Amino acid sequence: MQLIYLFIIAILNSIDNIGVGATYSIAGIKVKLSKNLLIAFLAFAVSYLACLCGQFISYYLNDNECSIISMSLLVLMGIKMIYSSFSNEKNDSHNNIKELKYKESISVGIALALDDISSSISSGLIGYSPFIVSLPYFVISLAIFFSGNYMLKYINKLNVGNKPNIIAGILMIVIGISQFFD
Repeated sequence: MQLIYLFIIAILNSIDNIGVGATYSIAGIKVKLSKNLLIAFLAFAVSYLACLCGQFISYYLNDNECSIISMSLLVLMGIKMIYSSFSNEKNDSHNNIKELKYKESISVGIALALDDISSSISSGLIGYSPFIVSLPYFVISLAIFFSGNYMLKYINKLNVGNKPNIIAGILMIVIGISQFFD
């Protein structure tokens, strides 16, 4: 059950990653396996370190304080997801690139991994293993760029806009609040 919970959190945090994967597909940018592995490794490493930080903090706080901080981080992350879906910030600087470069892969990987910090700290605060917390981010990151081109055909037909980010934000808030009652 713990792993399912962590995969749900990772999927919800990866809505932005899905958007980036779809954007690269629309722009005709290929993300080769080596660059995909680099991005996935960065997601894993940042999440792992953030979870360790959460575990370190949990040694100095009691269970209620850790639950409140965990809940707050997840709720804030959900609010951020909803807010960002309403602010129409778009980055079209990659439209003329046909293959993702290593330097760009590192910056994309770090940028996408930074979104996972609060949930990883939160998971560490409540005692989850850093490896188990980080593994879903690695797997999901790999899967996103592999499946981006295939999903794109159907996403364009549906014209869903910002709805996935809003739904993910609401779910993140619900999961955050539920942490306090566990």
